Amino acid sequence: MRFKYFAAIALLVLATSSVFAQEGEMTVVDEVIAQVNDEVITLSMLKRETKERIEALKQNGMTEQQAIEEVTKKQAELIATLINEKLLLQRGKEMDMAADIEAEVNRRMLQIARDQGINSIEKLYEAMRQSGLNPEEVRKTMRTEMMKQAVLQSEVDRRIYLGFSSDEV
Repeated sequence: MRFKYFAAIALLVLATSSVFAQEGEMTVVDEVIAQVNDEVITLSMLKRETKERIEALKQNGMTEQQAIEEVTKKQAELIATLINEKLLLQRGKEMDMAADIEAEVNRRMLQIARDQGINSIEKLYEAMRQSGLNPEEVRKTMRTEMMKQAVLQSEVDRRIYLGFSSDEV
């Protein structure tokens, strides 16, 4: 009985001391859950991705509880997906694809503006903000998806459809 009482007090002291960190003390802002070469995947990244997946499932007709259970059940797959994405983006940088991808993002943004009857990128960005979208986040998402596709096309599809060279065989 005495041990439980002391354990409860110790837990309470530890919990309050971490909440009221003194000036100059280090506090944990985010937590690394995986390291992928020289980059990391953080807990906040995982939480953001989890939230997005839950929202997508809810939009497809699931209740919030069902969506949470489904995403929680596939948490390991989600982490693996984030790792694979980092690896694809790193490979794209190694292959010097960034400039081509950025040019394609710019072309697509201009096309979206034209399709909407908007005559400048600044006006497109303003329209996006008014509709609740962050233009930089949209560009980042487009850049990421295009980079992943370009790497897969270059590294996987090319080899499947064009075959292996004699050196690779």
